[in-house]
Amino acid sequence: MEKRLKWLYAASLALSGLVLGQMLLFVGQHLFKWKARYNIFDLCVILFKNLHIPAPIAFNLVNVVILYTLSSVLVLVVRQVFQAMKAKRLVARYQDAALTSQYRGMYRLDEHQLRIISSKAPTAMTIGFLKPRIILSTGLLDMLDPTELHAVIDHEKCHVKHRDPLAIFLLSVISKALLYIPIFAWIAKKYPIMIELRADKYAIGQMNQPADLGSALLKLLKQQSPVPNLSLSHASFAETSMNVRIKHILDPQMTLYLPWPRLRIAISLLIVILLMGLI
Repeated sequence: MEKRLKWLYAASLALSGLVLGQMLLFVGQHLFKWKARYNIFDLCVILFKNLHIPAPIAFNLVNVVILYTLSSVLVLVVRQVFQAMKAKRLVARYQDAALTSQYRGMYRLDEHQLRIISSKAPTAMTIGFLKPRIILSTGLLDMLDPTELHAVIDHEKCHVKHRDPLAIFLLSVISKALLYIPIFAWIAKKYPIMIELRADKYAIGQMNQPADLGSALLKLLKQQSPVPNLSLSHASFAETSMNVRIKHILDPQMTLYLPWPRLRIAISLLIVILLMGLI
């Protein structure tokens, strides 16, 4: 299942990159007179003409799709930049420098990979794209035993290693900007489940047993207040698919059944083909 989701993630980036690139090329052709040998949106207009649909209708439809998509990407990226700046200021404001330095040494983390903040709320998450960093709160340190904390940090190390916040952000942007291609929304919803299971599996492997990770997760579930809907893309330890994760911790060899969304795939293929020929 992990291999399947990796393939879907790569395919999502490739397909969305192709569509967005063609949109930018189409805009450049008509605004800046760029010359392009091939553009799927030009083919779309030609198809409309062959179907005896007035050219202005085809051209306006293409413009609406492109305007919505590119403006959505721009808004989401700008919003993320501002949220990242805000998070950076908050972390700097509440960081406990002494504890941060101490735990970096204990768990062999680089300088940029860990921040401990002064907060009573138990928090464990990974944020950041190019240089992901683990955010832990003093409330979490007080609540967990040393071995439980070790398991949580190993879990977050996996998120850092794979740059999971970046993957979550990219899939979120793709699913919202290209919402007329429904398979992207399905992947954006399922992929976070898989990365949490992957991080759990990594932590269990590092600890050689699942007990500490499971007890840490249960403690967080019992004591943690409802998690706010953060606009900042992040990977949180106790926020995603708790029932599935608990089953996985109890039985690390379990097989997760995740059926292919055949209807979504069919609709998505139809829309992509329509775009390719429409445009």
